[in-house]
Amino acid sequence: MSSASKSAIVCGLVHGFRGGDTTFKDFPNRLKTIAIHDHIEVKVFPKYKTAGDFQLAVSNLLAWLQEQAEIQHKAGYDHVQFVLLGHSMGGLVSAEAILQWKRQPSVLDGDIIGLLAYDTPFYSVNHRFVTSQAVNHAETLNRHMSRIWTATSTATTSTAATSRSGTSVTRATIEYPSATTTATKKSSSSWGLLAGVVGVAAAGAAAYMAREKITESMTDVFAHLEFVSTLMDLNGCWERMRRLTELPDVMFKCFYVQLSNDDSLASDPRTFIALPPPETAHHFLPIPSKMEGEIDAHTSIFDPSKNDHYYNLGLDSISLISEMVARHHRQHDK
Repeated sequence: MSSASKSAIVCGLVHGFRGGDTTFKDFPNRLKTIAIHDHIEVKVFPKYKTAGDFQLAVSNLLAWLQEQAEIQHKAGYDHVQFVLLGHSMGGLVSAEAILQWKRQPSVLDGDIIGLLAYDTPFYSVNHRFVTSQAVNHAETLNRHMSRIWTATSTATTSTAATSRSGTSVTRATIEYPSATTTATKKSSSSWGLLAGVVGVAAAGAAAYMAREKITESMTDVFAHLEFVSTLMDLNGCWERMRRLTELPDVMFKCFYVQLSNDDSLASDPRTFIALPPPETAHHFLPIPSKMEGEIDAHTSIFDPSKNDHYYNLGLDSISLISEMVARHHRQHDK
């Protein structure tokens, strides 16, 4: 890269499961305010449907990044550097976009120099959280789905029979072991018990969906489950992280919420994400939270009234972005 060339830095924020344009609240403006670089753009990837094919979201993100690159080139910038900032599943979408770009560099006229993730379950959701909390939410989801099925049935005997049969299947599909039973199993066993037809995907989705009335059709509900089903592929989760952390020119960090454990017998803090193995633990940075539950901590990470570390999170994010830019320059300036 020539010293005379002009470079633009574009930070792209990507929301997660059932998120939207307001997920990050005022965080984009805060990043822009405290940024130390002359030309930095902070953009929020438009709301996308977190349902159906996960790879479609990845492709759409790459297409949007290319649009941003073209805008910067038209503005007179020779080179565009991207930093992706993903919340929750948005971090997974961003990670997959980076890996796809590495396989096909021609899809983007610029460089992705880093990824900052915020409570992204790269190694899936914490199984302790799933088995102790999401079981109750899954039962609520069962009731909602039963109502949906009943509401879509007709008064005919045959349809009613179909409805009863469908409700039975739905309940069997997302039936979870009791917390008492699960507590007696090893973590790997309890995780396996959840991996039924929809398994972990249903548990993770239920944790979100049970917080509001579900009025969508059964097809829509299971389309959401399809999107988060990537969390069921534990081998895929580990392989994605291996490839991501081995990239020499893409810097990666993940902030994650950490709650104190009220259980005097438990030594580990409560987290929404499954904690990383020792070999990648240095990429993960804890954010202490005073929220009562993992879901509340997970969804309020960008709310200064609920996250005591919100302002430090902004400072740390900008510091890491600056390090990414400096690192990229060291690697490419001749």
